Amino acid sequence: MPESLPLTTKTLLAELRELALAQAVSEEQPLPKGSIVEKTIKGCRYAYYQFRDIASQRYRQYYLGPAESEEVETIRSRLNATEELTTTDIARIAAACRSAGALTVESSVFRVIEAFAQAGVFQQRRAILIGTHAFNALGNLLGVRWDTGMQTMDIDLASPSNIALAAGPSEPPDSILENLRMGFIPVPQLDPRTPSTSFQVRGRQLRVDLLTPMTGKPQSPVFVPALNASAEAVRFLDYLIESPVIVPLLGPSRMALVSVPSPERLAIHKLLVSQSRPSAMAAKAEKDRRQAAQLIQVLAEEAPDALTEALGAALEQGPKWRKRLHNAHAKLETEHSDAALKLQELWDE
Repeated sequence: MPESLPLTTKTLLAELRELALAQAVSEEQPLPKGSIVEKTIKGCRYAYYQFRDIASQRYRQYYLGPAESEEVETIRSRLNATEELTTTDIARIAAACRSAGALTVESSVFRVIEAFAQAGVFQQRRAILIGTHAFNALGNLLGVRWDTGMQTMDIDLASPSNIALAAGPSEPPDSILENLRMGFIPVPQLDPRTPSTSFQVRGRQLRVDLLTPMTGKPQSPVFVPALNASAEAVRFLDYLIESPVIVPLLGPSRMALVSVPSPERLAIHKLLVSQSRPSAMAAKAEKDRRQAAQLIQVLAEEAPDALTEALGAALEQGPKWRKRLHNAHAKLETEHSDAALKLQELWDE
């Protein structure tokens, strides 16, 4: 079971997110002007930040939390307040979070993610940070310390392929990485005519992978207008990035605001992915289930309705999805019985 962070640390992390979100909205970065709306799910009210996407002209929503929670009330009041939120205030609280034991990202990894954030990559759903760094950031959001320290030098960015941007193309990822002068080079494909979807620092494990949802049959890299680059098409990503949340990502000395998947969708997605890996990647499949189990244990206590809704959305995708989830659940029963039991209880509702 993940370890709950001390109350002081939780309070500081909640305050950091409140301040960062309020400042982002006031500056329209990375969120445009909008309002807080509420949705009732199984009798419980949840708050979302809603805005109109200028690219698609559709309304988008970012999950904030239970409507009556102190965090949402604080965000609501700060959005309505007139006092100026300074970068110094946020930096001070971020430093306090680090001192209190919040999880931070390795310096070179943070430098890359921060560069993408500053370039607007996480604005308007251009891209969502996924993978282990998103999982770790959600630990801070949920106020827990995962039972196994999970660090990686891989940075995974997922972007919808069907968003046409009204504001024109953004700075491409290869240009952002080149400006860092860290030595990133494109990772060549087997077919030299195929555009690269990954970048790596020569002689190091530091790597950036660009991903997009796969629609239909497996396909070659897809050009993604939102990224102004080609990305590898991957199954189940459309489900994962449907309802992202905005979270602060803590580096050794700074903070960046990024989009990550909602924790409940990440939990279910990890189960799906674990059943899609070949036998040669059994260790990664086990890691997927371990991360899913920890998320399920926390969410079953803190946000069971959200987890139930995410599970239901996956089951509605059809028999192939249901089979994968049933098989993953069977593995959980052997490896993480507590999480398997909690998932079964939600499944039976």
